[in-house]
Amino acid sequence: MKGLKRLLSRYPHVRHMLKNAKATAIGTFLGMVRSGSLESALTVFVYHDVSPSPGEFSRRYQLNVPPEVFDFQIGFIKAHFTLIGPDDLLAARIPPKAALLTFDDGLKGVFTHAVPLIEKHNVPVVIFLNMAPVKGEVFWSGLTTYLCEKQEGFIDYLRERAGEAYTGRAPFLACSRDIVASYLKKTGHSFDREVAAFTGGFATEDDLRAVSGNRNVFFGNHLYNHDNALLLSDEELIGSFQENEAALKRYPNYTPLFAFPFGQPGSCFSPHQADLLLANGAGKVFSSYPVPNREVSSPCLHRIGLTAFNDSPSKVWYQLFYEEMRS
Repeated sequence: MKGLKRLLSRYPHVRHMLKNAKATAIGTFLGMVRSGSLESALTVFVYHDVSPSPGEFSRRYQLNVPPEVFDFQIGFIKAHFTLIGPDDLLAARIPPKAALLTFDDGLKGVFTHAVPLIEKHNVPVVIFLNMAPVKGEVFWSGLTTYLCEKQEGFIDYLRERAGEAYTGRAPFLACSRDIVASYLKKTGHSFDREVAAFTGGFATEDDLRAVSGNRNVFFGNHLYNHDNALLLSDEELIGSFQENEAALKRYPNYTPLFAFPFGQPGSCFSPHQADLLLANGAGKVFSSYPVPNREVSSPCLHRIGLTAFNDSPSKVWYQLFYEEMRS
């Protein structure tokens, strides 16, 4: 086994070939055996970026889907599911094999490359926006990941100040506003320019206005600037939600749906926080736990991410069922 691990670390293309073969074999089997189990489920898909030339942030975290792969995936989803929009979801009009398409963050590629394909396929989507970077502010998730990945000495600074909050999680999830603000003050540098180059472009308010009358595109809430909700007090969480809500309500295609940034239950938000947002105007809240929703009427719904790797039918089936099979 150690010899195999050394081989795979030395020849990453071999690892990729084995992963492809595994996904193809398992995905083909799961597609045949379990696709019927989606008859009474709601499957929600989540994307981030669609671009032929994504920024380093999207590449590093496998957030980008090339346009040609996205085109295939939308065709596959249309062939195997009945796509619904947010109005259907909120009115509990959930047909058999229902699916909903969503995007997070509001990266520029979604508006430049994904929206034309959405129009081509005539499918509804919800784009969960954090309006701070749309308005020109530094993207919080981009800043924290840049500092953790690129800025020498920051991890030690974070570990010292975060204490127990640092243990057992990705470092950027432990980055509170206070810790980052104190580090920026210490260095005397904002890193705004570096983060903008790292993340690539975000949609502008002109981009939002250009699609605000599009019958297939809806805007949902993703907090004002993509904070890890668990690091926020109740007051801070509701403040960020309401600030974003006020900005989004200026657009006629706003919908009262909310997706947690990062989105992992337990490590990025709590059930109490989900209940708090539902009590303050969210019609539904979404996680990023990658399983289909068997309880379609639940106020809290899970989402499955598709990536550039899911470029064939078997690999899409693999993504749909593998997490459930493991658990």
